Amino acid sequence: MAESYEEEDAKLTQSNNSSDDEESNEIEEQTDQEEDSSGRAAGEKAQSSEDIREKSVDRGYFFPCVMFFIPTVLVLVFAVVFGPSQLSTTSDIDHVKVFENKLQSLQSVLTNQTDRFWKILKNRGLAHLRSVSPRQPLVLLLASPPPAHDVTNCLAEKLGEALDPKHKKNVAQVDGVKVKGSPGEKVKKSMDDLLKEKFQQGHRAAVIQHLELLPPPSPLLFYSYCDDQNAPHKHVAIIFTVHLPSEPDSSLPAKEAEGMVEKYLSEEVWAKENQDSVGALLSRVADTVVLMNGESGELVKTLCS
Repeated sequence: MAESYEEEDAKLTQSNNSSDDEESNEIEEQTDQEEDSSGRAAGEKAQSSEDIREKSVDRGYFFPCVMFFIPTVLVLVFAVVFGPSQLSTTSDIDHVKVFENKLQSLQSVLTNQTDRFWKILKNRGLAHLRSVSPRQPLVLLLASPPPAHDVTNCLAEKLGEALDPKHKKNVAQVDGVKVKGSPGEKVKKSMDDLLKEKFQQGHRAAVIQHLELLPPPSPLLFYSYCDDQNAPHKHVAIIFTVHLPSEPDSSLPAKEAEGMVEKYLSEEVWAKENQDSVGALLSRVADTVVLMNGESGELVKTLCS
């Protein structure tokens, strides 16, 4: 009997120990779960903090970008809105039409000029004006024998006005008569300063009267201004006048008579200068020569008054 009680006590003790073990295991599992939950919560909190920091960094980059982007957009809008109006101020003048009308008017007055004379002026002038991006400036040389001396400079001015109607009251001009005998380098610099100023202000034409009287080496300035590839101002027209001491032989073909102008400049006017430099200059300023005829005094007064 006593042994039976002892066996039951042993079973109860073993059962209690098992229950204690199971309860302990459940507590440990619950603790592990709570620790896992706490770990996940901490991880999520850490991730949330990291996200917040990343968003803060993103905002740190975002706001400077916005501050840069907005002014850029405003500048573009300003250019779109105000750009065309500014362009329209320079394109209000139909230069081709103005030149054609002016040339036709001059032709109706100066009736003693040849068809070749007017054809050269018209073709060269229109080709230059119609070009959106001229590859070189328009260079014309009006050659004047004695009977045409009175009208040549006046016609050069009228052509300058026709090519640059916006500045017809103050076309850039240089007169060789006024600088004859002055130091050549000084004249060269003053001409360079004048042309730079005028062309940078938007002038489209310059008239150089009495090229033959400009003191050397000042004419060499036009080697660059009239260059056919690297001229600094390709949108402009430069009109020269040369007063010849005598008329070319009337029996010469027109092309040969025009060629006498180069001969006069190289062999008489600039005979003492370096002929290589003279030849290079003439290839630019005398590429298009138009030889004038004389006109009646009354017509000259009417045109140039």
